Amino acid sequence: MSTSYEDRGTGPALLLVHGHPFDHTMWQPQIDRFSRAGHRVVAPDLRGYGATPLGPRTGKTTLGDFAEDLVDLLDGLGIEECVVAGLSMGGQIAMELVRRHPGRVRGLVLADTFPAAETEDGRKARNAMADRLLREGCGGTPTRSWTGWSPRTTRTPRRTCTG
Repeated sequence: MSTSYEDRGTGPALLLVHGHPFDHTMWQPQIDRFSRAGHRVVAPDLRGYGATPLGPRTGKTTLGDFAEDLVDLLDGLGIEECVVAGLSMGGQIAMELVRRHPGRVRGLVLADTFPAAETEDGRKARNAMADRLLREGCGGTPTRSWTGWSPRTTRTPRRTCTG
């Protein structure tokens, strides 16, 4: 499968994994900032998002499929290890990447995500958003979509430091 991506800068690698329903361009401020600060920043479009085709697969694309696509991209770019940052669904993919390939991940940044399987209410909300996007396009999505999207615990600001 051919994955569309942006690869900018030199230095330690940072892999940015977007959430649903976005593509790699949601990371543009981070791509600009970290690539200027001495990092190699790789921001792909996940399969079925942005300029990356869904591919020949039929049926459900799993978090594992997305994680393996990212490993294939890293291999193709000659990146042995990197820091992985993921937002929302991208965070779930990042966690799956760590689970499958812990030696490839130097660090992990998770934002607005959770490790639990999707709930029935979450699935209904995601499908309703997808249907609305098909009808109306993406205009206004970031400001209209996220209320009620994530579990209450992820909507409560908190500071946590581990390590």
